[in-house]
Amino acid sequence: MASTDNLYVQEKNHWLKYYRSIMENKRVQRSVLQKYLTPEKIEELKSSMLQQFEELLPQLPDFGRKQRSQFSTDMVKTALSLAFYRALKEEGFQLPVIGQIIFEISEAYYGSLNPIMKFIMRRFYLASSTHRKAKKAIEQRKLPLDPEDYHCTFVEGDEENLLFGLDYTNCAGLHLLKNHNALELAPYLCLCDYPIYRAINIGFNRTQNLAIGGTACMFRWYRNYPTERGWPPVEVTEYKDFKFKE
Repeated sequence: MASTDNLYVQEKNHWLKYYRSIMENKRVQRSVLQKYLTPEKIEELKSSMLQQFEELLPQLPDFGRKQRSQFSTDMVKTALSLAFYRALKEEGFQLPVIGQIIFEISEAYYGSLNPIMKFIMRRFYLASSTHRKAKKAIEQRKLPLDPEDYHCTFVEGDEENLLFGLDYTNCAGLHLLKNHNALELAPYLCLCDYPIYRAINIGFNRTQNLAIGGTACMFRWYRNYPTERGWPPVEVTEYKDFKFKE
């Protein structure tokens, strides 16, 4: 159990608000949850998921970071998906359907964001100040890094189309799933990155992925690039050589 100065314990109200913003989203409710579950089952699912999410929060390692960052947000997203995975398994759903539901939630949620929020998010990725800060933050991380933390290097953009990149050689989210016997979910969760960048009109691709056997997760963001939808998996370039479990 994490101590009370753990980032996820201190920021519990913030993360619960984030949880509610997704699970109470009208498009998520209407176009996804209601397609798979009755209204009664939706409420039962949300109750089970919330309980499991609250139990997971104190168990999330913050690796000494005391401020919210993209790393902490990614960990929370993984914990949310883990809670959802568990709740759906209890209802008898199989892994491929669970993966599809989680992807559809991501697509519905990010697609429904306010246009102003999408504009702000897009500006963030386009801004050279973002790239400088990301590079500096990564370079200033204290070594040695925890073996279960995110390990990544910054990739410089170019003067043409590439904004910047990140190469992850270690993923804390994968370790979290492995430690909770849910590693089979990982390949589906990585597909949820695509709807984010399609929604804010930022080019994105990833040529390698740790969750599907790559040596790194090679994220690249572009000014102009036809970001794939991310579903179905067999049509995603990144997954062309990966076979999901039946």
